[in-house]
Amino acid sequence: MLPILQGRAGLASRTLGASSWTIVLVAVVCLAAGLLRAAPSQDRDAGGHRAPTVALERGRTIFVLNHCHFCHGEDLTRATMGAANLSVSPLVGGDVDGNAIGAIVRAGLPNLQTAMPSYAELTASEIVDLARYIHYLRQQARHRALATAASAPAGDAALGQRYFAANCRSCHSAAKALTGIARNKYDSATLRTRILRPGPAAPADGVAVSAGQAAHLRLLENYTMENVQDLVAYLSGIR
Repeated sequence: MLPILQGRAGLASRTLGASSWTIVLVAVVCLAAGLLRAAPSQDRDAGGHRAPTVALERGRTIFVLNHCHFCHGEDLTRATMGAANLSVSPLVGGDVDGNAIGAIVRAGLPNLQTAMPSYAELTASEIVDLARYIHYLRQQARHRALATAASAPAGDAALGQRYFAANCRSCHSAAKALTGIARNKYDSATLRTRILRPGPAAPADGVAVSAGQAAHLRLLENYTMENVQDLVAYLSGIR
């Protein structure tokens, strides 16, 4: 019986060895295939998601290589170590192509709370690329924060009318804009969407941003929830 058992054990060993190699080979092939399928859609790395345009990707490279994401967060919303929350910073909200951001970046904030170093070596064009990327992140962050009003109180139509007069009437003829709203009878959710971002969800290479879209993006960066609620209340009441 012993030789038979030994023979069977040897056969089992050889069979197990062959099966093991088969499993390993299949696993390697599957992994390689998975990597090949994932490669074209890979849009995330240690510094966050790849930017949607070549120019914004230049800004993201500067943002990541200079470790801005460590303190300000890869999407601006998770600031640490005393760093400013750039998604709501008034300084960033008023910046145009780095005219405010650039001064801070070059000088740094070498105090004990933030210890932000100086990046005086950045060129003027790099400052513009960096600033535009920061604005892109801020627009995305503000849209996420303002797109839903589940827990926000109802707006004040009178305040919405004042906001419209102060910030919208220079581009939108009140008579035409409000006639269109009344005719189409947009619901509150649609009005909110059109107020926040009437243009595309993200920039794209080869697609120019109109002056009107750029103006809406500046407003998007600086709206409060109250502003949006008030505008929705005002525009919803027009019939």
